[in-house]
Amino acid sequence: MKSKLKIISLLVLSIVINIKAQQGLADSLEKQLANISGEKKVEALDRLADIYQYINTETAIEFAEKGSELAKKIDYKKGLASCYGSIGYCYINTDNEKAIEYTQKALKIREEIGDKAGIATSLNVMGVIKYYQDDYLSSIAYHLKAMKMREEVGDVVKMATSYNNIALVYLALEDYNTALKYLNKALAIRIKTNDKKGIAIIRGNIGDIYSKEFKYDSAFIFLNNSLKINKEIGNKKSEAGTYLILAKTYMDLSKNPEALDNYEKALVLYEGLNEKNGITQAENGLAAIYKIEGKNDLAVKHAHSALSYALAINSLENVSLAADVLQSVYGNKGDYKKAFYYLTIYKNAFDSLKISDKIKKLAKTEFDYKIQVIKEQQAAEISKQDLFIRWLTISLVLGLIIVVLVIFSYMNKKKINKQLNELNRKLKELNATKDRFFSIIAHDLKGPFHILLAFSESLSNDIDNMSNEEIKQFNIDIHNSLKKQYELLNDLLDWSRLQSENYKLEFGNINLFGELNNTIETLSLSASQKEINIKNEVDKNAVVYADCNMLRLVLRNLISNSLKFSNKDGDIKITSGQRNGKVEVIVSDNGVGIPSEDLNKLFKIDVHYSTKGTSDEKGTGLGLILCKEIIEKHGGVIKIKSEKGKGTEVSFTLNAAEK
Repeated sequence: MKSKLKIISLLVLSIVINIKAQQGLADSLEKQLANISGEKKVEALDRLADIYQYINTETAIEFAEKGSELAKKIDYKKGLASCYGSIGYCYINTDNEKAIEYTQKALKIREEIGDKAGIATSLNVMGVIKYYQDDYLSSIAYHLKAMKMREEVGDVVKMATSYNNIALVYLALEDYNTALKYLNKALAIRIKTNDKKGIAIIRGNIGDIYSKEFKYDSAFIFLNNSLKINKEIGNKKSEAGTYLILAKTYMDLSKNPEALDNYEKALVLYEGLNEKNGITQAENGLAAIYKIEGKNDLAVKHAHSALSYALAINSLENVSLAADVLQSVYGNKGDYKKAFYYLTIYKNAFDSLKISDKIKKLAKTEFDYKIQVIKEQQAAEISKQDLFIRWLTISLVLGLIIVVLVIFSYMNKKKINKQLNELNRKLKELNATKDRFFSIIAHDLKGPFHILLAFSESLSNDIDNMSNEEIKQFNIDIHNSLKKQYELLNDLLDWSRLQSENYKLEFGNINLFGELNNTIETLSLSASQKEINIKNEVDKNAVVYADCNMLRLVLRNLISNSLKFSNKDGDIKITSGQRNGKVEVIVSDNGVGIPSEDLNKLFKIDVHYSTKGTSDEKGTGLGLILCKEIIEKHGGVIKIKSEKGKGTEVSFTLNAAEK
């Protein structure tokens, strides 16, 4: 407590000294308020709100609200929009619903009056809000729109803001190289315009990247420079953020006293600003250090505070961190009931993070990009055709080579139409792929959560009345459901990764017999539960040239399918043969088989085909599609034969390794 009071005293003294210039400007503006009126007074009140955003958030909101009331009275729409925008910005990470409400009010007015610079500012703020809500796709979209509009109006200074905010999204997505490119663009503008506030913020962000890349010497140079400037100009919000990054960096270096000092400084500033996201991170940092040092009571105190704030702002990552500390500390103290309670919270938050919207948004961005590329190719081909027709018209006037030109026109047009048809086919296929992908996400990935919510609600509301057997069964059901979700997510990620043009297979020589034995071993439990015998009868000397991970994925999927559709005491046999430099692998079973009318549906992404197994197992219909993608990328072919009631045989080919 004495340590914290000392820090508070030092910070207060530092703030009083360092924000003198900002406060002086604010005092000067406040004195002018009595002597001005109308639009100028609205603008002065909004300017005061802007200054106080980084000194005292509540005071900033008060000035902006006064400005908005006056703007409404005198029907000054541009000023009203600006004041609404200031209010929205002030509420970021203190009340995000109000932040969105006021930002959208400002955006609507700016669109009505055609204020492009103002529209860009509102779009930028929406991007910041979406960033803090982990909605990175929407955040990038808003920032790109803002950047494009600022380019149109020639607002070079505000371009730096767009660059910085886009960089923050890439930083959150751990694309440090792209983030650094945007930050350096922003920094060049800030230095040219001598914008100290912007320079400090950007240098702090660059320091954060270097810290995450373990380049600690460079990180400290940028962070300390950022801290120095923030103190000089009195930007408490940015100063607190820099303390937070410094604390995390010191913690990475196991320098706990320095980390503790910086976390406490950040917490004091964030509490003064009522910045909930910052408070949450600082409290989690303090809890983690106190746990390491064995100071359990302090760890619990700060973790409880962090958890409370994290739940209030719906930050799953911070919920996970706080709950992890609490379950660990209570476990060390022997309070296993509380330890289990917080372990459950931690596991739920952690599992939710694994299937967060980040993955879906990134996948959607990739698909939208591919569709856009195809559309651009199609437009280019149409443009070529139009150019050819104009050239043909001119050539016809010449009349000397009309027959040759007609023939050439016919042949070229036929070729172009063929290309256009092929592009249209690819576009339809890609649209079907995207629709199927998001159908799976919307239905298969979302659906089981209703069951999980029902189970967790029952456990939460009625656990005291349940027997141990009931609780155990609920846990088993929840585990099984999450396991299936995890398997589906893996399939989706593997399949999505294969769609990328930048993804490259890593080929090598693989002993097929040994790799198959490893796969069979991983599925032995499932086989034993259904009392099914799996026989490895491939040539022990067969060596294929393939990507090892992808081969495992194919073998696992095909054998899992056979297990799924085989009856108790069934047999699964894997054999091989070699011819013309190719190795053929055959997986056959004596299971239930597939109706002939359904065979042509198995490898189509735009057709949802999935049936339950002999023990009511469920699937997504992605397994065989994934296998087909992999085998074709290896230059092979996959085929399937089946007869209902008699079993199924799936065969595929791979290149044999060169001797």
